[in-house]
Amino acid sequence: MRVVTLSFVFCFVIAGRGYAAQADAAAKQKESPPVRVGVPQPSQQFPNSLPAGAEVPAAGYPTTSAQQSSNSSTSSRRGEFVIAPIPFSNEAFSFGIVPFVDYVFHIDQNDKKSPPSSLVVAGMLATGKSWAFGGGGNLYIKEDRFRFLGFGGKGSIGYDVFGVGNEGGDKGETVPIRQGGTMLLLEFLTRLKGKFYVGPRFNYRNLTAGLRTNTNPTLPDGLDPADLDAEFGTHAPGFKVLHDTRSDVFYPTSGHTLQIVADFFDATRSSALRGNEDIRYQYYQLSYDHYVPLTPSQVLAFRGMFCGVDGDPPFYELCLFGLRSDIRGYQAGRYRDRLMYAVQSEYRKTLGQRFGFVLFAGAGEVAKNFESFSTDNILPAGGTGIRFNLSKTRRINLRADTAYGKNGWSWNFSIGEAF
Repeated sequence: MRVVTLSFVFCFVIAGRGYAAQADAAAKQKESPPVRVGVPQPSQQFPNSLPAGAEVPAAGYPTTSAQQSSNSSTSSRRGEFVIAPIPFSNEAFSFGIVPFVDYVFHIDQNDKKSPPSSLVVAGMLATGKSWAFGGGGNLYIKEDRFRFLGFGGKGSIGYDVFGVGNEGGDKGETVPIRQGGTMLLLEFLTRLKGKFYVGPRFNYRNLTAGLRTNTNPTLPDGLDPADLDAEFGTHAPGFKVLHDTRSDVFYPTSGHTLQIVADFFDATRSSALRGNEDIRYQYYQLSYDHYVPLTPSQVLAFRGMFCGVDGDPPFYELCLFGLRSDIRGYQAGRYRDRLMYAVQSEYRKTLGQRFGFVLFAGAGEVAKNFESFSTDNILPAGGTGIRFNLSKTRRINLRADTAYGKNGWSWNFSIGEAF
């Protein structure tokens, strides 16, 4: 996953999430579609709030025994830099740029079983005094017996935040806020048997959130005033269970991943409104990705995920659409709540070694509790995208997607597959 892993900074920007939002639904219809830019995200979890966007056969084609042999050759196992400075413009930022440098390599040249490891440095500079930087790595060790993920970063992002629940998302009302601080995620997995992995995780974040206005605006539905004038010091032990049979970590053409994540947060919220409060909340996610090869250049990919948050979470820790492209077609953070599910499928076609395109469709829903799920609140979306391979020996794609959802068009630029 793990170039994905390398994308902290946009995870961070996500912590500001959604966060390229329109002032209101009416204005949004008249303006250009929202544009999101991201670097592949770690498997979760950083604050669920920003615009962002997964996890070899040579050139990314379905893996055969001959190709596996080729992948093990000296040339394909050498380290390689993947560099992508991405300019962008959207409602939140009139201009910005995301510099991204990824080094892909094998820790042990004699290890024929471990996928390639990655080290990444990424950043963001944008108008409105918004910035972020970070880095980390995804390491595969001892014939893939051990997997280590670690990344962190720092930033300050100005964005508009929506309300909570379907009603809050439908209204499209927002308030401008600035969120910033530092974040860290560490994860260590051990292979138990076959393709099963299990291990501990640890999240740390020290974040602030405050209104970017001198007035006293009416807050969108579901937002707690104490969350928007506060500093959060948070740590969370957790665990992950993973079954991973993918043919490749960058561009899988067969196999699947089944993943269970649980994080247990203990935080101190310091606000002028309520003073210091100890809050606790838990985050759970179940996801399943499946890949079906059709021809050497065509793949069908499927994803289903369920997210649940319990306890007393700040707004940015709720489950939300727009994270890890679950699902495209919606501004990140416009729809968020304690529960969420999303299902999607994608047709992927490579056009030679460098180019490709995709067609995708999906649907999902957010809800306060299980009883609140309703077919009336399902959020459908679909779209298409183009791909450009940044690597000479693997398929690590720069992707540009356009999607249409309930509220209109959305654009997304990122590195790595949506899932």
